[in-house]
Amino acid sequence: MNKVVLFFFLLLFASGGFADSFVLNNQVANPPNNTKFRIVIQWASSVKDIEEYNNQIKQHAKLNPRSLQVLARRGKINMDIPKNMEYFRVLVWSKGVGKQPDLLTNWVDITPNKTYTLNEDQLTPLALMSGMGC
Repeated sequence: MNKVVLFFFLLLFASGGFADSFVLNNQVANPPNNTKFRIVIQWASSVKDIEEYNNQIKQHAKLNPRSLQVLARRGKINMDIPKNMEYFRVLVWSKGVGKQPDLLTNWVDITPNKTYTLNEDQLTPLALMSGMGC
């Protein structure tokens, strides 16, 4: 009986101990000699969060740093999904100046164990998202 309880406990711990993840294949080139170039993942747990983060960008407010995660390199990156997060998008600062990113992607529903590819043509200028580029 003790072996069964121990096995069940270990199985429960093992399944809860590993976070879901996905692979982000980052194909966006960092411009040479641009040390201020930054690519960041923004996480959201609900549609309400998405609306709030979109409004922060439209109003040029400071973004919530707890919702952001910096991408350190190009290529395939295994991304652990933070607890309760259901959506993500990519933000890019090409000049490193100001609160607002220069480019961003649409929000994406997270599917664990999936590979997402990020290409430069998927990045949209912030002016279009804000309605100023129409």
